[in-house]
Amino acid sequence: MEQLPNYGDPRTLAFCAFCCGPTGTKDHCPSKVFLDEPLPANLAVVPACLECNNGFSADEEYLACLVSCVIAGSTDPQQIERPKIQRILSEKPALRGRLEQAKLIQDGRTIFMPDWERARNVLLKLAKGHALYELHENCAGEPVHFSMAPLVTLSDEQREWFENPDSSSAWPEVGSRAMQRMLIGSDVSAGGWIVVQERRYRYNASIVDGCDVRIVINEYLAARACWD
Repeated sequence: MEQLPNYGDPRTLAFCAFCCGPTGTKDHCPSKVFLDEPLPANLAVVPACLECNNGFSADEEYLACLVSCVIAGSTDPQQIERPKIQRILSEKPALRGRLEQAKLIQDGRTIFMPDWERARNVLLKLAKGHALYELHENCAGEPVHFSMAPLVTLSDEQREWFENPDSSSAWPEVGSRAMQRMLIGSDVSAGGWIVVQERRYRYNASIVDGCDVRIVINEYLAARACWD
């Protein structure tokens, strides 16, 4: 990712991106567990309090492993595509055990019944980080809308709508990175998506009746969060 400066009001960055409390550290957004080595250059960071910076790590690891296991249909590290996830599952048998307990075989198909609250916590945290980094908007409160689903479960119409948010009705804050990207086209693919790492992580942060953040992990799990 190209490192763009932020020209928004610096007072917005004086608070944690996730809880709006006093800041003191910086947190990567997206978290590095969702990316493969070598990591992309110039990963985004947002201000965070120490509690939030440390408090999501276990859930982030859980979600990253869950997505890889669902795609593989197995918790066996040897069946997992990503070396980072192979290592985590090998080194943390308790985590692998929790994921194995969530696995069911129905009509010959392997499905997972995960802890959706943990998944929601992580996806919402990521969306808050992208809102602050891209739109220069602190969205630490609860969103007015949140949804998550595998991309493959979306209909053609739903997929088209998700991939192409209509942000023509409002512009981002002057000085924000989103405004700069809109003007110069930096790091933005068709539809306004920022690809942090191909096939691993992409997101879209735009103004669509408020702050609208969309995330895709491993080209499998899609999420959307919106704030007024």
